[in-house]
Amino acid sequence: MNGKINWSLYGAAISVNIVSLISGCGYGWTSPVLPKLKNENDLSDNPFGKPITSFEESWITSIISIGAAVGPFFGAIIVDRIGRKKTLLLLVLPIILANLVLAFATDIILYYVSRFLLGLTFGCVYSIVPIYVGEIAEDSNRGNVGCFLSMMCTIGTLLCFIIGPYVSIKIFCLILIIPVIVFLISFGLFSPESPYYLLMMNRDDEARAALKKLRRNYVEKELEEMKKNVEISSSTSTNLKDSLKSPTIIRGLYIGCGLMFFQQFSGITVIISYMQPIFDASGSTIPPEISTIIVGSIQLMANLTTSQLVDRLGRKILLLGSLVGGCVAHTILGVYFYLKTHNYDDVVSYLFWLPVCCLILYIVLFMFGLGPVTWAMIGELFPTHFRSFASTLTCFVCLFLAFILTFFFPNFSEMLGMAASFWLFGTSCAFGVIFVWKVVPETKGKSLHDIQMILENRGKC
Repeated sequence: MNGKINWSLYGAAISVNIVSLISGCGYGWTSPVLPKLKNENDLSDNPFGKPITSFEESWITSIISIGAAVGPFFGAIIVDRIGRKKTLLLLVLPIILANLVLAFATDIILYYVSRFLLGLTFGCVYSIVPIYVGEIAEDSNRGNVGCFLSMMCTIGTLLCFIIGPYVSIKIFCLILIIPVIVFLISFGLFSPESPYYLLMMNRDDEARAALKKLRRNYVEKELEEMKKNVEISSSTSTNLKDSLKSPTIIRGLYIGCGLMFFQQFSGITVIISYMQPIFDASGSTIPPEISTIIVGSIQLMANLTTSQLVDRLGRKILLLGSLVGGCVAHTILGVYFYLKTHNYDDVVSYLFWLPVCCLILYIVLFMFGLGPVTWAMIGELFPTHFRSFASTLTCFVCLFLAFILTFFFPNFSEMLGMAASFWLFGTSCAFGVIFVWKVVPETKGKSLHDIQMILENRGKC
């Protein structure tokens, strides 16, 4: 790299991840919208003419994750047939349609359908974008550009926190169509197809042209190495049953699904989806809509920093720091809610700043490790012939857990209290530390072939 930024590669990685920004908008959408739909005193911005119930709130928030859990399977059907690029561009139409329906719907069933449709498309995004980015990246910056997915999701949620509270629901949904158009133009016109996919289709000349577009200094040797990896993968049985007998693939799935489990049980999707209601419940004197913007802004700054650190410090140290910090933050926040619930008002009055600080600590450290690094590793743990299925399966685990947690969080916190919810997240982070320490290998600076060798040798490197 010679210390210079490969702008062609970074441009392609950023443009494809505009669709990740759009998915961040989809998940952040509920934070400013739910308070408007639940407001009993002001129905002027409520399309249903009455406040929604807790049951309806749970479905509006969580049904996107049901769709997202199913989405990767749709993506897997076509991603190796028509390519990574065309599959992602096909997602534009359902995203625009869903936002238009949300803008003009007056029936809550249409909200459910639209949110489910958005989830289907986002599930495809989360399974395909890591594949595309992992295949276009160089060994020296794969971790860096792999973090763009999480970073762009963060930008999307922050945009929702900034815009959502101050415009009507209709205008808000229409504004969210703008980044879809930007994605269609930037990625559709200026980014190439994955060279790996083109080689899989025996389109060597197109693969060479794509790689030349993605590299500052094209080296034929890199294309030959890609061809070698594709040939090795092609010579390996593509039968799913046979692939699942491979200890290397099983280890990759165990690591990938394990990271997704601890990512979700650290509470991230719940906190992003219910951030404004959580701040409402905390009783902090800082306005909830301002608190969400503060946390979202710091989340973005942390994510920008992580993209620079992941190929310097390595994946493992960032994951461990993220989980330890999450454990501490959730434990303290649980204590705060315990004191508030048990009427320690004198103590709580002095701790009005604590909920914001704890969530900032958690989200900053999440963005240093568990968020972006997990997605970056999904794109590098699996061989070419198994990558689309593995990405599909790990995404399903992630998004199914996201549905379970977001659906049951309102009822769980109502029955057992906010304190118990955050202590659950903290305990999960503690177990995650053990998992990463014992199981997850370091992949910093390794080629995709080297990573397979590491897994084959039980992660000794």
